Amino acid sequence: MKKILAMVLALAMLLSVAAASAELTTLEAGKFVYATSPDFPPFESTDDEGTVIGIEPDILAIICENLGLTAEPYAIDFDSALVAPGAGKADAVVSGVTVKEERKATLEFTIPYVTIVQGVVFKSGADITMDNLGDKIIGVQSGTTGQIEATDHFGEDHVSAYDKYSLAFQALQNGQIDCIMVDDMVGAAYVKQIPGLEMISTGYDPENFAFGFAKGNTALVDAFNAELQKLIDDGTIEQIILKWNE
Repeated sequence: MKKILAMVLALAMLLSVAAASAELTTLEAGKFVYATSPDFPPFESTDDEGTVIGIEPDILAIICENLGLTAEPYAIDFDSALVAPGAGKADAVVSGVTVKEERKATLEFTIPYVTIVQGVVFKSGADITMDNLGDKIIGVQSGTTGQIEATDHFGEDHVSAYDKYSLAFQALQNGQIDCIMVDDMVGAAYVKQIPGLEMISTGYDPENFAFGFAKGNTALVDAFNAELQKLIDDGTIEQIILKWNE
């Protein structure tokens, strides 16, 4: 009798998940396609097999399983990722996206799940401070808060933009730029990976990261918000962030 009851309960749970996922509108039934620029560790990067890994893929894996969806990355550059949901090429952009008022015009954001600040990465021993940054060439990734902040504070003549952070860090190592303005958690990951680098904080305003969906798909955003809040409340997201920052 207990086995029969357990089977009935399991079937009920499966049917409940299937019913919930059926109510959610995605580009492909049963799939959640997310646009991402996977050169942003620890949020997104690729392993030796080319699989997209990191904080956000881990979060998505849990949410999508709970919603009866399969997460599928659509790897492109950051600028293109930002417009992919509105262009019908992805269900959302999940790529370390800062919530900004101007982005709300084209994207519908979930609740924030983490807060970061901008940092500046440079070669150890280099004369880099926030006071003399206006005399340097600052590397950034196109379309990011780092590009906006660096341009606003120091002018376009002192900013060199790259499609990928990996290219910016290659330029730094080659001496083509003096430093890189980047989200502090990402900067810390690169400092850990590449010997001879260090980072300072800019002291700029903190930024909230969230997932950006196409305007109008409120049912999907609401479903993600509910799952995100659970993961925030039970400490799962904090555990994931700590895992990728060990």
